[in-house]
Order: sequence, then structure tokens, then C-alpha cells
Amino acid sequence: MCMKVEEIKKQLDELGVEYDSKLNKDGLLELLETHSASDKEEDIAVAPTKKYIVVEDFKDLEDNDFIYTKDDLYPREENKNVDEKRIKELSSIKNKRNRVLIREQD
Repeated sequence: MCMKVEEIKKQLDELGVEYDSKLNKDGLLELLETHSASDKEEDIAVAPTKKYIVVEDFKDLEDNDFIYTKDDLYPREENKNVDEKRIKELSSIKNKRNRVLIREQD
């Protein structure tokens, strides 16, 4: 597979992997391979059994930049297979916004 640097960077961004913008193509590829392999092992997406509700508007970078608004159900029907890691990230302050974005529905 012959990928361009911009394609590699895009995939790294989608995975939420930080990297030095000066890193060369080989370094970026190595980083992508490392994170892709670990994500496949750790984060098998399954439909969550619990229901979640959005508590603050946000753009979901892992759902094609879909914008969720307060009181929406999470995840939306078109993206119902979300991994547990993502649920934990959004329901805590350990995300890019440093805010709780979803909570378990009563």
C-alpha cells in the first residue's frame, strides 16, 4: 500500500494520535501501524447495552464530525457500534474538550 503523507496524517488524526508535524513518512507510517494494531486488539466496537444522553453540544470526531446537541441520544442510530473506550472518554473529562459530554440515561 502506497500512502501519501497527508493520508497517513489524516488517519492518525482520526485515531486521535498526536505526532510531530516534522516527522518523515517512514516515522508516520510506523506510528500508524503501531496504533492501528493496538486499536484492533483493544477496541472491538460493540453496540452499547446502556443508553446515553448528550449533556453538552459537541462534534464527534470519530463519527464523521457529526454534531450532537444537548439531550440527543448517543450514539445515533447510524453509528450504534461504539467501543467502550469511546463511551468512557466522552462520559469523563478525559477527552479533547476536557468536559463530560454524555451521561448514562436514567
